[in-house]
Amino acid sequence: MASLKSVCLLTAAVFTGACQTVAPNAPATLANADKATLVQVKSVLAEAMDRATIELGPGDLSKTSAISVLPPPLAAREDRSLAAPVIFDIVMSGAECYAIRRDTGEAFALGVPCRAAT
Repeated sequence: MASLKSVCLLTAAVFTGACQTVAPNAPATLANADKATLVQVKSVLAEAMDRATIELGPGDLSKTSAISVLPPPLAAREDRSLAAPVIFDIVMSGAECYAIRRDTGEAFALGVPCRAAT
């Protein structure tokens, strides 16, 4: 339900055109990749993936506009998995920062500041 709300808000933000600081859905990076920001991002993405906790893949999110969420760890009796990371793209719509899931196109408001990717 939260993702539907996020998609609706993103769509509304794209079509209103009011106070846009960058082009709609412009690639972005996090303005700051400190611990508090990453905790917020992980919380939003964990909810988006319907998981209690997630682990982010490598990369400095203040320098890259893609977030990878690693698959859950293997269970005790598993020795391999076909699970792949889920990739989200960080975008700005107006002044708001969103993560767009690549495989579904769902948008999730991150609630943290970001800046246009360079």
